[in-house]
Amino acid sequence: MTDLAAATQTATEHLRALIRIPSVNPPNDPTGAAGRDPRGAETAAALYCAEALTQVGIDAEVLEAVPGRGSCFARLPATVRDPLPPLILLGHIDVVPVEAESWSVDPFGGELIDGVVWGRGAVDMKDMVAMELTVMELLHRSGRERRRDVIFAAVADEEAGGTAGAGYWTKQRPDLFGSAAGPAAAALNEVGGYSMTVGGRRFYALQVAEKGIIWTRLTADGVAGHGSMPHEHNPTVELAEAVARLAALPSGGDPPPVVLEFFEALGLQPALAARPAGLAAVRAAIAERVPDPALQRSFAAMLFDTVTPTVIRSGTKMNVIPGHGMAEIDVRTLPSTDQSALLALLTDAAGPKVTVEAIHRLPAVEADPGAEIVALMTDALLRADPEGTVLPMMITPGTDAKSLATLGIPTYGFSPVRLAEDMPFLSLFHGHNERLPVSALEFGVPVLLEVVSRFAGAE
Repeated sequence: MTDLAAATQTATEHLRALIRIPSVNPPNDPTGAAGRDPRGAETAAALYCAEALTQVGIDAEVLEAVPGRGSCFARLPATVRDPLPPLILLGHIDVVPVEAESWSVDPFGGELIDGVVWGRGAVDMKDMVAMELTVMELLHRSGRERRRDVIFAAVADEEAGGTAGAGYWTKQRPDLFGSAAGPAAAALNEVGGYSMTVGGRRFYALQVAEKGIIWTRLTADGVAGHGSMPHEHNPTVELAEAVARLAALPSGGDPPPVVLEFFEALGLQPALAARPAGLAAVRAAIAERVPDPALQRSFAAMLFDTVTPTVIRSGTKMNVIPGHGMAEIDVRTLPSTDQSALLALLTDAAGPKVTVEAIHRLPAVEADPGAEIVALMTDALLRADPEGTVLPMMITPGTDAKSLATLGIPTYGFSPVRLAEDMPFLSLFHGHNERLPVSALEFGVPVLLEVVSRFAGAE
């Protein structure tokens, strides 16, 4: 077996084993874990990572912010006398719940079918954790000099904001993310580095920025009563009208230069020109060149602040007017947006009968697209795929990059995988039938290893 084949097999085995651990977030609802008990599963996944590293001679520890919600940390120390600040290989081991009846396979079976690994976490983001585990092993076994510590951090709770994961540990144990030389120089994380085909050309998008978050709750109180006797104090009506007003708000904010350059490079100038007409017009312009609906939605959202209603709860019985109701809105903000001003706008639009509260608020983050490590990522991708084009970009979701930013650590999305043109990659994030071809790991492991080796290796 060649070295590449062995590394691919190792990464595949790690991915399948991690998928079989139902580390669903939130961890207290078996329905989202296909009937399995998800309590303590984040710790179980962290322990798997620690054991895998320990078996190859790398010291690792599992730390719990709260019982059952563990994270794994390990470190390959620098070998030179005056080391530079570390590099972090960052990942999260929690996954979102599943609707098992909508899957064609067991969501936590980790099945390998015709060269494809199936299961929750295959793309978000146990694939990256599996590659990082493999790269740590390969680095350790190489015996080469290192000018930086290489830190492995597989953390809990990313899918709910990181308060029991990266957000907790950056506050309580900042030493885990740095060394005597200072905070880490960079972290490599999820989402970026994957291939996409636009206009017949293959592009690799490197994440250097991500939007901010304002998870917002709306509440309304009214007068409970019999459903046969309607009145004007029905909180369900108040909430429905408020949610409709918020969803219809004009999209604001100004996209950062990296987004404008991204659109230009993809040949999406018509979408930029359509921006004054709003989100629907932009999506229509993007669809002329990009057939994938998930890419259409992702690209369009890069140009605006977005306000997306996601949850409405009001009432418990068909014939009872409720006395209280609640709605939740997922708000994502561009780096230029004043979040306090936007929250005030939302409050005004909701109206005087509805209370608006930001329950989780995180800023947008940006890293230097001209940094040394970005050049190394670009070189490694082009060496592996000379026909590709590499572009920095901003992603619309949030990641643990926000927590590391509080320590001044720039985080780059770089989970390198080459995908077939018809692979619906973005739609599999939080979607049904999540899966990843083994060929993607075969491409990604050596690319990731090259970047880490060059950035952390002694010159």
